[in-house]
Amino acid sequence: MNSYQNFGDPNQGGQPSNSRQPPPSPGQNMAHANGMNGQMSMAGMAGMIGFPTPAGHQSDLNYIMQMVEELSRLLANNQKITDGILEKIGNVRQRAKDQNLSNEELLALVSEELNNTSNNLEKEVSTLSKALQFSKSDAEDNWKLVLHAASILEDLKEKTHAYRYQHEKDTLAWHASYREQLAAERKENLELRCHIADMQAHAAKANEYLNQMRRYASEHRIIGELEMRVQRYREERNFWKRMACPGLGDDASEWSEGEDGGEISEGERRRLEGAIRKREEMGHILGSAPGES
Repeated sequence: MNSYQNFGDPNQGGQPSNSRQPPPSPGQNMAHANGMNGQMSMAGMAGMIGFPTPAGHQSDLNYIMQMVEELSRLLANNQKITDGILEKIGNVRQRAKDQNLSNEELLALVSEELNNTSNNLEKEVSTLSKALQFSKSDAEDNWKLVLHAASILEDLKEKTHAYRYQHEKDTLAWHASYREQLAAERKENLELRCHIADMQAHAAKANEYLNQMRRYASEHRIIGELEMRVQRYREERNFWKRMACPGLGDDASEWSEGEDGGEISEGERRRLEGAIRKREEMGHILGSAPGES
């Protein structure tokens, strides 16, 4: 027990010290003419009197400040480790004091705790190793899935670009064909309109000619003269008809002005069969008379 009495801080009356602070650095609160603080103070003084800090000095100051920050982090980590060690030592001292253990008993107890801690650490390391292996395999699977998804997206992008190109090509071809068809329809429509305009012009000219002929006929009395000539031709035809067919009666159908296209019905042909025969004989006689003379 006496070997543990003077291990910790004697000012705490045998109680373990949980933290120890390093002695304060003189450069934290004091400004020196040399060193980093001296340079900083000189740079501050130069800034105060209006002189800019040289670029080389500024880069050196930045590098030194980075080193100081890194050393501060290392010192803080060392301080935490030291505090943990001192806390564990204080716990051992307190247990030995409370249980009144000898050095051998204390060593055995500490060894047993260390062995238990080692077993627990081995189990924890095994568990963490399995978890790490699982996470690695999971990460590999995820990476494979990411690569597969990237290949699918690349294929989809290529197909999308190909579809867009083909769609734009088909659309342009359709527009070109539509414009060609529209131009052909417009040309045909223009030709039809020109043809209709020509027909209307010809019809107007023919109508004008008919009007001129009508005016000319009305002015020169050609229609009356033609009607008189037609009447004279009809009378002459009837005269020669009586001369050629003396057996015909005075039936109105025989001497009507309308000839019905020159056709004779079957009933009339049977009724006038004899007269037709005589007319044919008279025609032969009249046709052969000039040759005999």
